[in-house]
Amino acid sequence: MKKNKITRRDFLKVAGVASAGLALSACGVDATKLIGPTATPTLTPFPTPTNTPSLTPFPTSINTPTLTPTPKPPTMGELARKLGFDIGIALRIVDDFNNPDYQNFILNFSMLTDGWASHTSLTDSKQSGWGNRKFTMDYWNMLSAFCKSHNMSLDLNHLYWGYWHFQKDSPLYYLNKASKDEIEAWYHDRVKMFFEIPYFTSANFVNEVIPTNPTNLDYGWGSSFNPLYNIYGKNYPYESYMVAWNEAIKTGREVGKDIHLIYNTTSSETKNPGGVHEYSYLAGLRDKLNKELGIERPFDIGLQLHIGTAPIKDGECWRWNSKYYEKTTLTDRFRKLGEIGDIRITEFSIADTQDTQEQKDILHTVVEALIESGFGKSFIMWGTQEQFDTDLARINLSCSMRNLMDVSYKPMFMFDELYKILQSKS
Repeated sequence: MKKNKITRRDFLKVAGVASAGLALSACGVDATKLIGPTATPTLTPFPTPTNTPSLTPFPTSINTPTLTPTPKPPTMGELARKLGFDIGIALRIVDDFNNPDYQNFILNFSMLTDGWASHTSLTDSKQSGWGNRKFTMDYWNMLSAFCKSHNMSLDLNHLYWGYWHFQKDSPLYYLNKASKDEIEAWYHDRVKMFFEIPYFTSANFVNEVIPTNPTNLDYGWGSSFNPLYNIYGKNYPYESYMVAWNEAIKTGREVGKDIHLIYNTTSSETKNPGGVHEYSYLAGLRDKLNKELGIERPFDIGLQLHIGTAPIKDGECWRWNSKYYEKTTLTDRFRKLGEIGDIRITEFSIADTQDTQEQKDILHTVVEALIESGFGKSFIMWGTQEQFDTDLARINLSCSMRNLMDVSYKPMFMFDELYKILQSKS
């Protein structure tokens, strides 16, 4: 199967050079000295009255009007949390995080992730300077501090992504032919590296295990460029989960409470043959982990709702046509998957259509179905910045959330529409 392929050179070309540090400062106010009077005035005594009049006491207090501060409208994130889930956006390590306008826009939400910063081309690169492991992990630690200080959730994105992380332009291509011991040592080290981040709330322990091609509905296990599949076969999601589970225990985190581990799918939001097959597999994986670990709902289910209205062209993002999405059907599908684990929409975007109302209608269908299913825990919009990349504009437009913000980080009509949906539901 072919998916959108971007070479590492293109990946870094698009990235450019970015600032990764964030100065977190607090403002203080110097105390000033209050200087009292330097002289005491002479007091003239009142004359002694010959008759003592009846005294009407003064009121003990002066009637001061009660001041009511102007209420501050809730943020998008606050509205979503009232409904029981987080709402957020995916950043890019190349974006200028220090820009105050960008930060002000980000603070409208309650959750962040970065799909670029979990990629092995950055976390496992041996090069010096931009893009090496230290640079990337410093960036993750900065996001960790930012999210914790602003009471936001932080998703680490992919701990493991067979196929995309191990292609020929990846620094980990050699693992495709490595020994079991070498592969296991690498993966334990990678998970340990991510769990050293002080604060985060979720991570995908696997991604796109059983992809379905939306153009012809072919599906199958993603075995190409997949070292864990090479040594474990179809049991590799279980093995990946156990590495993350054990690292959570070592670092004092409780799965399902402190952090959530996500099985991230690519096609199970619709009732297609691949989705039906994957549901059966997920039910078995849940039962196996439940029996061994004693946790009723060991993982959440991530759904990539990239939606389009036109046929997919070569090299574009895989996405499902909007004709597959009807609110009642989608709500039922969320509830069906919710029998196994809570639902997290990990990558949402709308491609192709330029019709404003059509974009709004798709947004209403998905968000309202997520809320009404009763199992929605997070909703992340993907590629809000990638729509502005000119070098790979068509590819990025096919997989990015357009019209949420403009190039100056000002909210656009899809932001306003999403706010209205949350406001009406809360």
